[in-house]
Amino acid sequence: MPFTKSSTFRLSVAVAAVLSSYAMAQTSHASWDCKANAKGEWECASGVAPAANTTSNAQSTARSISQPTTERRLSVSEVKPDKAPSDSKPLNTASQVPQVRQAPQRPETPAPLQTTTAEQATSPPDASLNSATPRERPMNTEAGVSTLPDFLASDAPYAHLDWYPYTDGETRLCSGRYIEPEELMAAIAENRPLSELPIYAGASSSSADLQSGFTRLTGGVNIRQGGREFNSDYGELNQAERTASLQGKVQFRQPGLLMIAERADIDFDQGVSGFSQSQYVMHQEHLRGSAEQITHYLNDRITLEKGMVTYCEPGNNDWAIHSGSIELYPEEGYGVARHATLQVAGIPVIYMPWFRFPIDDRRQSGFLYPSLSISKGDGTDISVPYYFNLAPNLDDTLTVRFIENRGLLLENELRYLNSWSNNELSTAFLANDDRANNENRWLLGVKHQGQITPEVTSSVDFSRVSDNDYFADLGTSLEVERKEHLDQKAEIRYQADTWQLLGRFHDYQTINDNIASPYKRVPQVLLTGQEALNKRLDFNYTAEYVRFRRDRRDFFDQAIFSAPEDALRKTTADRVHIRPSLSYKYYRPWGYVHPKLSLWHSQYSFNFETAPNFDLPTSTTAGIASLDSGLYFDRDIHFRNSSYSQSFEPRLMLLHVDKNKSQPSPAQFRYFDSSALDFSYYNLFDPYGWSGNDRVSATQQATLGASSAIYNDKGVEQLRVAVAQSHYLKDRDSMDLRPGDISGQETSSNLAFMAQWNVTPTLRLSHDSEIDRNDYSFEEHNYRAIWIPNNENMIYLSYRDRVNSNNANEPIRQSDVAFRHQINPKWGVVGRWQHDIENSKKLDTLLGVEYGTCCWKMRLTGREWLASSNVRGATASYDRGVFVEFVLRGLGSFGGDGGRGLIEEITGFKEKDHDNF
Repeated sequence: MPFTKSSTFRLSVAVAAVLSSYAMAQTSHASWDCKANAKGEWECASGVAPAANTTSNAQSTARSISQPTTERRLSVSEVKPDKAPSDSKPLNTASQVPQVRQAPQRPETPAPLQTTTAEQATSPPDASLNSATPRERPMNTEAGVSTLPDFLASDAPYAHLDWYPYTDGETRLCSGRYIEPEELMAAIAENRPLSELPIYAGASSSSADLQSGFTRLTGGVNIRQGGREFNSDYGELNQAERTASLQGKVQFRQPGLLMIAERADIDFDQGVSGFSQSQYVMHQEHLRGSAEQITHYLNDRITLEKGMVTYCEPGNNDWAIHSGSIELYPEEGYGVARHATLQVAGIPVIYMPWFRFPIDDRRQSGFLYPSLSISKGDGTDISVPYYFNLAPNLDDTLTVRFIENRGLLLENELRYLNSWSNNELSTAFLANDDRANNENRWLLGVKHQGQITPEVTSSVDFSRVSDNDYFADLGTSLEVERKEHLDQKAEIRYQADTWQLLGRFHDYQTINDNIASPYKRVPQVLLTGQEALNKRLDFNYTAEYVRFRRDRRDFFDQAIFSAPEDALRKTTADRVHIRPSLSYKYYRPWGYVHPKLSLWHSQYSFNFETAPNFDLPTSTTAGIASLDSGLYFDRDIHFRNSSYSQSFEPRLMLLHVDKNKSQPSPAQFRYFDSSALDFSYYNLFDPYGWSGNDRVSATQQATLGASSAIYNDKGVEQLRVAVAQSHYLKDRDSMDLRPGDISGQETSSNLAFMAQWNVTPTLRLSHDSEIDRNDYSFEEHNYRAIWIPNNENMIYLSYRDRVNSNNANEPIRQSDVAFRHQINPKWGVVGRWQHDIENSKKLDTLLGVEYGTCCWKMRLTGREWLASSNVRGATASYDRGVFVEFVLRGLGSFGGDGGRGLIEEITGFKEKDHDNF
């Protein structure tokens, strides 16, 4: 019965943990007798049954039967385990894995089989599963043809690690990508317990000891159990103990994991596999490595002896963690290395007795990556943070920071989350700062957000530092706002359907001696509400009680009261403010009319602790009547084959404010929470002219404005321009000015102009200006352009000019340019240039370059900036620094942020997650 070599390459054998003697008795002991003829065909006939043994134990004698493969795959029998699975235990695969019986030398394969390769074999359709070998490539099947995508190389040198390079010539951060054989992974995935899964085996040839259940497989060995598959050149199976030993080009697969080795020892029931001289790949994590000995456990835990871990692509070991003992926990998302070294370009740079590192995005305890910077003033500045994942709702980060010219700074951030609140505690301490007269420097920050009930919320925001220059000198990595007035407040709020009640304690620490500090509110109680009397008529009300306190000498003008300085340092004042209003809202598609009547009243009670009460007005009452109205016109326009709609919106607001003359003037005291509004289009329509509840400006005026907008066919605003001007019907008091007023004698304000143009979804231009009412020249004008096409590129331009403004305390003419550009996936640049044009002075200059590969990035930045002190009378001076930031793929970054934080603070632009790529 002749049949060709190419149709008989493989023999599939179903291997059972227990093969019953009854089944063996039913199996013919006859063997194939095959020879290759001159045409390259097999000539096979049924051989003679083996001769009977004459000894008494002849039936129990092991007998090996060599069987070349037939064309049709043998039927696969399901294995029924004879023992329950045991817990996985750490093991040395050379001695602890249950070993199969040791064979002498690998039996030689019959000569005809040695001349046949896997590529020459043609498997039947139902054999696709067991025909996979370690040399096969994952394919995408389309229209019956298996091919790799055109942009991937088919002759990849690291295809054995599932890594395929791109061939389309496009510049990418990585030269290729990991691709699992998806069809194979889907086929072998089963979710039943391992001990219940059958074991399937296939090979080119086999020899079996039918009595003991010991089987040798040779050529194209394939063993599968559930979601795990093993391939090798040679294998030995112990059916009784359900173990196996594989040798020669060993490959192990399960979804998301690939291992290749010279030898593997397997315990199928315990799910433990040991691999010698092995490499591994974790596809989703982009993680790979190698080791002299790797053990893989049922729970996917992996141990490496004398191994390495890296996120670099195959063929690139720019950095790696080397250790005598590494454990990977994919289910928990972390790894642990003992006596490890971080090697960069093969050179050990950091030794770590114990190192815990993440292998995915889950939170894990361990060292985060250090930051390093060098500046003229501080010298070398290095910080090393450690993250404690204490509980799912509790974590802590301790940062040890050494500043060469200052000393050792400790920073700590504790975060706690429960069912009703989110809490953070931030602390920092530097003992005996060498650059600050050996003073202790410290920081304390507390944040809390709570939802006590659906109606009741609570919050705390407290920050305090040891001195005014803490942030300027030391900065911080803690989540603490760096402002000139550090908030120290706690509040509780009750929200009803139509009203809300707020209770607040609000203190400040002002860390700039050159500006006045705000007043403490100790406490503040605020009630606001809105009641709808009918569909158009609303009754609004505000009622507030505040106790103000400030211990600064600039609370009152000392010259006005001729009081000793110390007498004015501690002052307490109570204020009650009420503001009921009645408003009517009439809206139509073509316009609106909004009349409103308000009563504005503030009552004060001053208490000077160390001086007599001064003769100050104690109340202010004002009546406010306003009529706000506007029209709306629109039309359709067409431009360059696109449809738009244009609106024209004229607006007129009539305002009458009358009040008594008992209000304290700005010369008598600086108001508790009020300040004059800036001159702008929208502020000209404000009925009060001031922020806060201390002051309202008396006026009789008509404010006329107009705006026009263009919308695209989706209703998105593309362009808006607006202009407004106030016309006064009577003079104002020189101490009672409105936005833009100079003397109070003007008959009209200057013109407020604004324009916003969304040129494209990624490019926005804006402008606002104050235009002189007489000659229409610019008194103040500001321009800004920002282009953000994606989260890797940004250009920001701004220009500010207040040289001609009558309200400016000092002339200002400044420009600011910032950019971030990703030239290609590997190269990027970042920079900023802020310049004082009026005084010909550089304020801030920054330039950085970034280079990245598939496994690391680096950013080098140089910066020179004008650093001002918050101490009264101190002069500003230039500081310079060089900042280096490294990012190791999968592990994180260390070094200064290279200017990213500064650019985000200025422009609002936030880069993509720089540490993950």
